[in-house]
Amino acid sequence: MKKGFTLTQTGILLTLWLTFLLSFVMRLSWSSLMPIVNEALHFTAQQGTSYLTAFYFGYALTVLPGGLLADRFGYRKSILGSLVAMAIVTGLMSTVQSYEYGLVLRFLLGIVSGPVQSACLKAIGEHFSAEQRGTAVGIFMSCTSFGITVVNGYAPFVAVHYGWQMAFLMTALLPLIVFFLALFTVKEVQAFRNKHTAETQGTEQQSMSLAQSLKFVGTNRNILLLAVMGFFATGTTWGVTTWANLYLVKQLHVTPIFAGGIMSLYGIAAVIAKPTIGFISDRISLPRNYLAAIVMFLFSPALLIFANTSNPDMLYITAPLLGMGAFMYSPLTNAIIIQAAPPELRGTTAGFVNLFNQIGALTAPIILSTVLTATGNYQTALMALSISPIIGAILLSLIRLK
Repeated sequence: MKKGFTLTQTGILLTLWLTFLLSFVMRLSWSSLMPIVNEALHFTAQQGTSYLTAFYFGYALTVLPGGLLADRFGYRKSILGSLVAMAIVTGLMSTVQSYEYGLVLRFLLGIVSGPVQSACLKAIGEHFSAEQRGTAVGIFMSCTSFGITVVNGYAPFVAVHYGWQMAFLMTALLPLIVFFLALFTVKEVQAFRNKHTAETQGTEQQSMSLAQSLKFVGTNRNILLLAVMGFFATGTTWGVTTWANLYLVKQLHVTPIFAGGIMSLYGIAAVIAKPTIGFISDRISLPRNYLAAIVMFLFSPALLIFANTSNPDMLYITAPLLGMGAFMYSPLTNAIIIQAAPPELRGTTAGFVNLFNQIGALTAPIILSTVLTATGNYQTALMALSISPIIGAILLSLIRLK
């Protein structure tokens, strides 16, 4: 079967990549501008940090409902609606004068960003064949790491020279540009096929009710394994990512600038690894869940090697290895989500699994803090998470795909 992308596929993949990229740019815009806005509005460090929590709380609330909406009303409407909503809420951030008002806006931004990933994965499932999805999802997922570079490349510069309000307004324009691109590239392929089938067969296809959809994803063996795997794997990935700078500065006593350079290599390695492993998965006969299990298992020794690096110069090697280990599995597991779900429930399945991902991402920092409090050692806290990828790999090996 042909594995190269057509012009239409390339167009929609570019749009989906930009949409998901901007969902990260929107959420990270506060992180990059927080020092400037905190000073301008006299927010405390705790108040500024609570804006981050508000976003993720709203985001976690809508990842599953967002998937249900994508299945019920179509991924095109979900993508277009989220792009407009993200633009509006981010634009309103330029009008923040009080802590409470900004907190509500950050919560709303999480709400409107939650449906994006599920809708995009559903679209990939309909526009790309099984032999193309590994590459497509690998390219798609590369934007999550790239978003950090994008927002830090312009937002602080604009804020310093033109004001933080202008930085938010400029950020808000980006989703509107992609919105117009999506109008021409994102089409409901499966919806057309269902309608055509119903007309030619003289029947009307029956869709699952909300209760039936939730029952299916909550009882399907493969989907449950993916969800629990996501809790362990995603929690470890983002726990390591958010704690690595702190570990480098506190445990190895390097400068924050040096730590930032090391983490840039970590991110670059992740950006390269995602499409690479996706491309490989489309061209070998090994079932994708077994390949994902192998890759995820390697995350554990990569983390242990990184946590036991005492020579700062060796970080130039161990940090990129960790970046590959921490993110390489994600294109494979997201491609498995598409494969494991019925076409009419791909959005719901992606949202269900992503809900567990977010719970894991919120839980991992708590585990790290608990171990640090008990031992007083950053290295031990980081090493405590190394068992999680092994658990995730075992769960992946138990999945049975057709």
